[in-house]
Amino acid sequence: MQDNTQNTEPARPNRKVIWAVYAVTIVAFLFYIIFSDHAYKTHKELNRKIANLEKKIVNTQHQVSNEYTYDQLMADSVLLEKYAREQLNMHKADEDVFILIYE
Repeated sequence: MQDNTQNTEPARPNRKVIWAVYAVTIVAFLFYIIFSDHAYKTHKELNRKIANLEKKIVNTQHQVSNEYTYDQLMADSVLLEKYAREQLNMHKADEDVFILIYE
């Protein structure tokens, strides 16, 4: 006797196929991240360069804001004393310094 009932369940994809597609996708993504132009190593190097350039910008701004260059200060002791008194608020032991703040 033959069974005339047909299987009415829809065909389900095999779990092994789903996991294989998932694994291949993950491996392809990791390969792309590691070996492409957008690699982590490249981003790390660029971030390091950006940090160095930002430090240079800050140093240059400090140099521009100063009235005298390092060579000028080292060459002239009177100018060095003037700079120390004005910018660094230094004074001699027997004198008082008053700082006036303009608003």
